[in-house]
Amino acid sequence: MPMPASAVHDDPQTVVRTFLPIGRILCPIDFSDGSRAAVDRAVALARPTQAEITGVFVLPSFAPAGRETDSSPCAVEADASMMSAIAEDIEEFLEPARKAGLSVRACVERGDSVARILAQADKTDADVIVMGTHGRSGVKRWMLGSVLDGVLLKASCPVLAVRRPLGRSMAPGRMHGRILCAVGLSERSAYTLSYALELGRSMGSSVTVLHVSGDLGGPRARALWESEQREKLHAAVPRECPCEEVVLSGQAHRQILRLAEARRTGLIVLGSDSRGLGPTASRVVREARAPVLVVPFPSDERAS
Repeated sequence: MPMPASAVHDDPQTVVRTFLPIGRILCPIDFSDGSRAAVDRAVALARPTQAEITGVFVLPSFAPAGRETDSSPCAVEADASMMSAIAEDIEEFLEPARKAGLSVRACVERGDSVARILAQADKTDADVIVMGTHGRSGVKRWMLGSVLDGVLLKASCPVLAVRRPLGRSMAPGRMHGRILCAVGLSERSAYTLSYALELGRSMGSSVTVLHVSGDLGGPRARALWESEQREKLHAAVPRECPCEEVVLSGQAHRQILRLAEARRTGLIVLGSDSRGLGPTASRVVREARAPVLVVPFPSDERAS
């Protein structure tokens, strides 16, 4: 379980070690192209540490409100057959992970998607949840605003949202490209930064740390403000962690997306807290081409 927030103020790295290195990955599956992309990304994350990947599929509960499910022998047998068939489909869907030499598990749950995914994350002590942002057309089970939003709001571990298929050219051996970590200049941001830098070291990826400040008047005032913010950002980055430091002004989500494109970013890292995603993080998750990893700030409030 995450450490209380008070511990983070003393030593953010101490809390990061509750999530890193990555040893267990939960990958919710709905057999869509988005889920296949999520599996590819999960393999890339798992490969350096030989992490175990658990694929979970959640069947909706079909019992009408106020009625119990059919518990007759025939119904129970049919349900067991369905669950077994889905588990076999998950095993087949996770074949890329098995080919990469990784340990995989298949799990089929029934009930509310968000609740069952979170319960499985707790049960497996997942270090990260990797899921696609688009599901089957028409059903929209995995669309932002429903399942993914619920998981992002309540998960106690980081959640990696994979927006689109990564293509067959991606090698599953490592996380390709630069990591872009967008942070404020608060104690909470120190935790997000710590996580991104540690992840970069473990994945062998370079890291760009970005802080976006608001527009302040004319060019002279803006230049002075950016200079001050650049000094604060430089002071916040541990000296033993070489990385690119960038300060920009303007609308935060636009600058994050623009820099991600300019640097050909392979992963965007953002922070979250007990209130869920702020407007900037929400826009980035929805619009970014690169996968977005949302790191929750450890807090007892998230467990409630």
